Amino acid sequence: MADLQESHFDIIIVGAGLQGLVAAKTYLSLSPNTSLLILDSNLTVGGVWAKENIYPGLKTNNQLGTFEFTDFDIREVCPGKVADGEHIRGEVVYEYLFKYAEQHDLLSRVRFGCKVTTAEHLNGDEAGWKLTVISTDGDSKIPKVTEADERRDDKTVLTASKLIVATGMTSTPIPISLPGASNFSPPLMNFHDFRRSATQILEDPNIKHVIVYGGAKSAYDTVHAFASHCKKVTWIIRGSGHGPVYMAPSHIQMGPMKVWLEPLVTTRFLTLFSPCIWGDSDGFGWIRRWLHETSAGRFIVKTFWKKLGGDVVTQTGLRSKGPEVEKLVPKEEAVWYATGLSILNYGEDIHRYLMDGTVKVIRADIEKLEGRRFIFTNGEETNDVDAAICSTGWRWDSGIEFLPRSVHAELGIPSKDYTESQKEMWGELEKRADREILERFPMLADGPRIEEDDRVIIKPKNIESASAENEKVTAEPEKQKREEYTPWRLFRGIAPPMNPRKDLVFLGMMMSLQTVLRSEMAALWAYAYLNDCLEPPMHFSDRPQPLLVASEKANLDESLGLQSRLYETALFSRFGRWRYPMGYGSRFPDFVFDGVPYFDMILQDLGLKTWRKGRSWLGELFSGPYLAGDYRGIVEQWRRLDRTTHT
Repeated sequence: MADLQESHFDIIIVGAGLQGLVAAKTYLSLSPNTSLLILDSNLTVGGVWAKENIYPGLKTNNQLGTFEFTDFDIREVCPGKVADGEHIRGEVVYEYLFKYAEQHDLLSRVRFGCKVTTAEHLNGDEAGWKLTVISTDGDSKIPKVTEADERRDDKTVLTASKLIVATGMTSTPIPISLPGASNFSPPLMNFHDFRRSATQILEDPNIKHVIVYGGAKSAYDTVHAFASHCKKVTWIIRGSGHGPVYMAPSHIQMGPMKVWLEPLVTTRFLTLFSPCIWGDSDGFGWIRRWLHETSAGRFIVKTFWKKLGGDVVTQTGLRSKGPEVEKLVPKEEAVWYATGLSILNYGEDIHRYLMDGTVKVIRADIEKLEGRRFIFTNGEETNDVDAAICSTGWRWDSGIEFLPRSVHAELGIPSKDYTESQKEMWGELEKRADREILERFPMLADGPRIEEDDRVIIKPKNIESASAENEKVTAEPEKQKREEYTPWRLFRGIAPPMNPRKDLVFLGMMMSLQTVLRSEMAALWAYAYLNDCLEPPMHFSDRPQPLLVASEKANLDESLGLQSRLYETALFSRFGRWRYPMGYGSRFPDFVFDGVPYFDMILQDLGLKTWRKGRSWLGELFSGPYLAGDYRGIVEQWRRLDRTTHT
């Protein structure tokens, strides 16, 4: 573990990915004398874009202009390495983030190969956290603390007055859980391991036939990587699961025009068509109410989404390129998918590999693995497999064990350890939230049913057996614990709903297409929250709030404020369950067309203007997409409000 000369810091940030870096930069720009430490289990900055995580063919879904910080032009920082109309290569993103960290003198504050295993509040009423840190040698997949960790010589204890957890949602893969895995002789790994050894696997002449299991964007990437290296691929998409995601071209034909798809989701007029519980933050509640609360408006909204999804299917040729390609048609309409609406960024038609027989798609459940075979519940099987890659997602908890577990409900983190009274309180809040959501957005009641296991986290029964050398042992379902967890319940998707010390925030515990812009605004909001400088928050519910929770030490106004915050948190959480059931909405915030109203809400909390097109309301609606330039300088704008002294 890197040498740590100090044991206490004003701020510790867990995670040196995009969100962690911008959080550190923002904090230090406002309070430059802060003692700040960044811990990361990788060996380089970047998180998912860390140097060791880059695999052949990795690119952003974003094209140039939609993946950069507001004050750090990627064309100037990485000259000649990205051009208009191009998706940004993974190695360029790493270089960009490295130079961002270098530019803002963050590298000296990062300790790599360090994983935080536990966090607990300091004793007494004083704000602050005690963290247990172990060495990882760059392996972010190490599970939570074990008894063996308590005996490790390299264990370090650090304390911080304030803690920012910025580990994101793609840090720790879900353990493989397939029947018969211990009887499967070829290599069996998850996407996390594949991306770190991709070059070796792709160039291995003994690997000729590969299984890829999963229907998400990472599965598409893996299939393309193997097929483009002349490997035979059998692509398995679980029949009882959510199916394949929507994959759209970067530009789609809309009437006579070919339109760049990504900026559409930040064009204010088009965001009105998305049912959004915080949508009134944009100042166009009168239009939203007509669109979503009247039958005529809902007819227009449904027509819009049906047209959008239909155009994606038609223009990608999913129904016209043959029966094999047709197996990639998503199960449901595009309106329900959130970040499951992704981009074909391969520089070639990936479907050609399905049409020429290189890739075969099987949409069925797996019965068992045996020898070199996958056997399916529909009677099919595939033989002579040389390797299998499971692209089945990521664990969605923080990866840190917060102690004692009785505080999980107060912190709003995924947990299986709520008390009965905590379950009862959140159950009542969620029932009320459901009623309001469905009254305001009746079309959401017609959405797809959520899978029963959407809140299940799979862990090894013996957590110490989760090392790489024992991967196949932990892959057996009977050696797994399937535990039902609560969803993330954070105020604004950032702050614990019941932590009066205001010494903890979670950044990046959501997914959206506007990752960089969202990260910058969330970092500023987090600074204001941690330093008690936020405006009184706007409320996206106007319903009366019965007093369910009161503190003996709090007056009535404080108790009502707490109740309002809890209910808004419940609304924020439950909205995802109804709005994006084919995405991750039941676990954590996951949204696409709702990004600009979310930015509006965050900016209102900060006391900053939301309409930034500089024109009338007509100009605001129709002046084009919101991009980095529209939010340039928000930190300085907030500083000039003079709410506090930043030294």
